[in-house]
Parts: sequence; C-alpha cells; structure tokens
Amino acid sequence: MSREHFYSRDEEWLKDTGEPLSDSCQGANETDPQVAQDPDVEEIHATGDSLSESGTTPMQSYLKHLYRLELLTPEEEHSTTCLLRDLEEKLISTLQESGTELVQLRSEGVEQRGSTGAYDHGLIIAHTEALLSCEYLDRRNRSRLTGLLQRFQKQRKKLIQCNLRLVIAIAKRFRNPSVPFIDLIQEGNVGLMKAIERFKPQMGYRFSTYAYWWIQQEIQLALRRNEDLVRQPANVQDDLRAIYRAIGEVRALGQPASDDNLARHTGLDIERIQSLLKLPGPTGSLDDPVADDQSSTRLDYAPADELYNTDELVTNQELAQRLREAVSRLPARQRTVLNLRYGLISDKDCSFRVIGEQLGLSQERARQLHSDALRQLKRQWR
Repeated sequence: MSREHFYSRDEEWLKDTGEPLSDSCQGANETDPQVAQDPDVEEIHATGDSLSESGTTPMQSYLKHLYRLELLTPEEEHSTTCLLRDLEEKLISTLQESGTELVQLRSEGVEQRGSTGAYDHGLIIAHTEALLSCEYLDRRNRSRLTGLLQRFQKQRKKLIQCNLRLVIAIAKRFRNPSVPFIDLIQEGNVGLMKAIERFKPQMGYRFSTYAYWWIQQEIQLALRRNEDLVRQPANVQDDLRAIYRAIGEVRALGQPASDDNLARHTGLDIERIQSLLKLPGPTGSLDDPVADDQSSTRLDYAPADELYNTDELVTNQELAQRLREAVSRLPARQRTVLNLRYGLISDKDCSFRVIGEQLGLSQERARQLHSDALRQLKRQWR
C-alpha cells in the first residue's frame, strides 16, 4: 500500500465538513480581523456570499471551508497531540498482539528506531480496518478497537483541519509560475500529515513550530521536481540559487559580479561557480506562446537553418545512394576497408590497425587499400 493511496483517501474525508470536531473548530466569526485582512478571503467575499459551491472555483470553495475553522490554542494543541499519540500507541499495541510487524507500519524514509512518531498513520488505519474485517475477532474486542480507531481518526482530522491555514500561509511564500498555487497547497498538506506522524509532544515545543519545516520542505521539493523539464540534482539547484542571490546582492552594493566576489558571498569554489554558470538555462517547449493573444509560438520564430530543408534533404539522399552504388562496384577487399573505416554499415569508425587485425593485414597494407579505394571512387565520380 503506497502513501499516495492514503493521502488521496485523507483528501476525501477532509472534504466532509458536516460533523463538528470540537468547540475550537466551530465556524469562525466572519468579522474576525485576522481573517478579514487576508487577501485570499477578501477575494472570496468579493464574489458574494450568495454564490453556491458550483458557482465558485475549487480554490475559492477550499478557502471558504478553510477559514471557517479556527486555530487551536496552545493548550488545545498540546492536549490533542498527546491524545493522538496515546491512541496511536494503543492501536499499534493491538496490531502487534494480532501478529502485525512494526516494520509494516513504518513511514517511508524514517529510520527503524522504534519511535512512535515514525509510524505511518495511513498504514495504521489500513491494518486496523483489515483486523476489524476478520471473523475471529469477538464482539467485545471489535467494539473496543472500533472505538479506538474512530477516536484516532477524529483527533487526527481535527489536528489536520485546524492547521490547514498554516499551510496556506507558507505556500504563499513560494508562489511560482511553474507550479499552480493549489498544487503547492496540496504538497504542503502532505508535509503537514508527515509532521503529525513524527511530532513528539513531550519535547515541549508547539506543533505548529515543528510542522512549519515539514510543510516548507514538501513545497520546496515539489518546486524542484517541477522547476524545469530537465531535472537537475538538488545540490546543483541550491548552489545556483545561492549564486543568483549573490549576484543580486553584489550588484546592489555597486560591485561587479566577478567570480571572486561571488565566491566570497557564497562560500563556493571559483571552479564550481564557473562550471555552474556554464550550465544551460531553463528549457521550454517550442509550442509555448510568445504573445499575449497566444497567436504565435516559439517555433514560429525559429531560424530557418535549424529546420529541415526539403531540397537539401533530397539532394543528400541522392548523394548517399550514388555513393553506395559506387562503393558496391569496388573490389571486395577495398569495399570492406571503406565500410570499416567510415562506418558505412555499422555506424562505427575503425582505425587502420583494427581494420588490419580484422582482415589479417598489416596496418600499412590496410592504409594502402584505403588509398586505392578512394582513387577508384574519384575516377568513378568524374
């Protein structure tokens, strides 16, 4: 079972807003100044409260639901995370008693350390549901396990929904034309779920502080994956960003963006900077529009010499055919030497030494046969 499967399932039940989670997640007052000052909320209010869900964009519908949820207070946040971790431990203990191995519940990319924060909640839910479907489970244990699972899902859903606004706030900092804003939010939601799986309330800091870095990391990874058609390694992208940032800082100081200045600002070697700046820039499709009305594309402005010329193509084909006919009239040994020397058959050029070894001749004799063959071709071509 893949992580993407469970996140897609999470997306479905997150849409269910009919059941109130707690008093802290009830509908927020529409006159809340924090909500009213948000530009995205102002855009939603401008569309009119009378609009139905079908009359708004997916982004507006998502934000309408999102800003009806209030943030958790520090006390509520701590109690929710502690309760969620306690329920998780009870579910894992029950699954262990039923024969489930801990390694089957591990999150991807987490070391096998036995930490309760390193278990995949989607896998826990899936294995628990599979256990509930077993016929040998008696009514008492089934009722107890069902209650644990429902409470676990409710607390997890509450923690996710009441922190979705944090994802919006972080995603705004990474707006990028290469990735739609709604996709950045989805990637941030994945980071939020990962943070919930790994957070340890006994460490003493707030969950939102911990989740911030996981959300930011997932968004940055999404940008790296979609930044260009040709993907570059993460370390190359990081160094290039540092170089371009240093170029702006150096020019702002009125200094030339020389290799020495860039090396001092970035801490990179001069050779590394020079090699990175020689890399080709961002790639693009020839079908990308270059005008506002999208009436022309890059292909329309491509130089003619980069395109195939029909007359030249036909001429080259005729020359190739005449050359093959001329070579076929040569003696067998000379024909073989030319084929090996110029790769006329295997598309691989051979040296005179290799040709001599294949034909059982000396290197000099192979060269002489090559010269004789060229002279005969010139006579045929006249």
